Amino acid sequence: MLGEPGSGKSVLLMRLVLDLLAHRRHGDPVPVLVPLASWDPDRDELDLWLEQRLGIDYPWLGDPGRTGSSKGRELLDAGWIMLVLDGLDEIPDGVRGRAIARINDTLGPRPNLAMVLSSRSAAFATTVRPRSGPEVRVTGAAGVEIEALDLDTVASYLRDSAGGPTNEARWQEVFAALDAGHDPHPLSRLLTTPLMAYLARVAYNPSPDAAEDIACRSGPDGRPRERARGAERDPATDERRALVGHPVELLDRSEFPTPAAIQAHLLDAFIPASYARQRTSPPARTAKPSRSKYRWTRGQATHFLTCLARDLEHRRQGTTDLRWWDLPDAAPRILAGAAVGLVAVPAGVVMPFGAWLGVGMIVGVAVAVAGRRWSPPTGSFNRGLAGGLIGSLLGSAFGLGIRSMLGIESPAGYLVSGLALGLVPGFLGGFRAGLAGGVAASFVGAFVGRPEMGDSAPWVNSVGFAIAAACVVTLGHSRLPARGLRWSPLGILTGLGGGLALGIAVTLQAGLLDGLLSGLVGAVGGSFGAGLEAKPAPATAAADPQTVLDQDRGTFWTTAMAGGLAIGIAASLVIGSILGPWRGALAGVADGVATGLAWGFLQARYGSFTLARCWLALRGQVPWRLMPFLADAHRRGVLRQVGATYQLRHAELQRRLAGRP
Repeated sequence: MLGEPGSGKSVLLMRLVLDLLAHRRHGDPVPVLVPLASWDPDRDELDLWLEQRLGIDYPWLGDPGRTGSSKGRELLDAGWIMLVLDGLDEIPDGVRGRAIARINDTLGPRPNLAMVLSSRSAAFATTVRPRSGPEVRVTGAAGVEIEALDLDTVASYLRDSAGGPTNEARWQEVFAALDAGHDPHPLSRLLTTPLMAYLARVAYNPSPDAAEDIACRSGPDGRPRERARGAERDPATDERRALVGHPVELLDRSEFPTPAAIQAHLLDAFIPASYARQRTSPPARTAKPSRSKYRWTRGQATHFLTCLARDLEHRRQGTTDLRWWDLPDAAPRILAGAAVGLVAVPAGVVMPFGAWLGVGMIVGVAVAVAGRRWSPPTGSFNRGLAGGLIGSLLGSAFGLGIRSMLGIESPAGYLVSGLALGLVPGFLGGFRAGLAGGVAASFVGAFVGRPEMGDSAPWVNSVGFAIAAACVVTLGHSRLPARGLRWSPLGILTGLGGGLALGIAVTLQAGLLDGLLSGLVGAVGGSFGAGLEAKPAPATAAADPQTVLDQDRGTFWTTAMAGGLAIGIAASLVIGSILGPWRGALAGVADGVATGLAWGFLQARYGSFTLARCWLALRGQVPWRLMPFLADAHRRGVLRQVGATYQLRHAELQRRLAGRP
């Protein structure tokens, strides 16, 4: 499907998908709309990239299927998905021909795989018939091209939406001049796409809220007031010209000599016109308060949307998907880790142990980070935690065995020291990385034992806690929003195993009663904290941005409280059984807060999003109330919503805001 920029290709594809779904019969393939902007044909085969993309957009399709492959790959191979690929022209020129070759390779062995592909006409023509190099075509494809609008249709559209006889007469004057012209005017060539007709309507068909602006800035006949000859153009005034002017100014060839000049003018006027000054009047006592209590000026909206467009164009390489869970990537990567690391400092200070605790943390984290190369983390942390638990047992046994071989006495407290360090490295990688890190950290704890507290111990331990927490949150944080919770059998078993090991260690050191109590609390709290994990949305879940954020926020705080209570209560009982209830309470609160926040950051995206939003707001790049701002922009028509994702009204608007041609 081919068409000019702004001809409505993306909207037509959306309508196609909706109509196909409405008339779909049982057993027919399911149409799936996939933007192509992020595909690199030189790096990825189309089917492999589609498999990854389906796993991101529809997380349940990333789960293993009956054959061991992902469910998305199984649906592709079986021909149960109809690919609706939007934006071949968004792929860079140099690899667009390679992209068509990849598409042919994917369709070749799958004759039952249906596909619809869209592109701008000129970009497609130069790709299939390049000036130099081999020609290429989409094998077996039929072409459909969107025709340009005729001026009569556009004139009717603009007059019908003018809002009254006066404004309708303004457009009548414009089109009468176009009809009377001897040569085609640039405006008549521009107003042939739905996008440009829509922008002209927004810019020059003012809402009632902007009527006062027009009355103040226009002459008695409704035409724009003339600018003094030789006067310099004021950017702030130009930003408002279309909003308060007469559309006849578009006929001025000296100011708008080409369609490109008119298009740039309409794009620049779109956001100011969409944020026309709203009148405020005292509400009636019986009136309900407005749903949106936040207001942004035209200048503020233009600035914030420009920053977001630049981020999409430059950092995210031209993608049009504005997703709130991608915002943390625009802030420093260490931001979330540094914040949680600072919160973990008090936990290291109040822990009544020697410097071995901080040293063991650093050693175990370093080994686990190195092990990520050959044992990367999976979608769930529980495999790594299981590895860390087993590693803590092995490392403790190894450390105590070395002490025994050297003839050094090893009280039961050395076993507790080893087991206390094993789980932390498990957050940083898969099973093998967690196992290696757990062995290293627990060996340090069990071998060094528990020397008396020195003056430097609180500071060394606080540094170790901060580094460990920062590494865990920075390297292990979730990249996708969570939309609920589920029980993990492996997490429950890991929690029970950790509680059993803790109970045995405390029994050897403090007696049977304290051991039973510590083991029971550790098993219950550990299985509850580790057993709860975030889950993606089910296939029937609503997918609007605010709902997804609300679900992710709930997951963040639920997992944070579950993990914090589990570790806090266990730490207070273990340390309280040795050093008294007061010291146990201090350690439990400090450990619980730090661990709970870290667990929430690992399971959900809300924590990282909140920190990044505050960071970018301090720098003036986004508003403090980002989600209400985006929802307000969507209500005004500046943004459009595709599921849980926002997009600027058109890619041309995004490029214009970002400063690209």
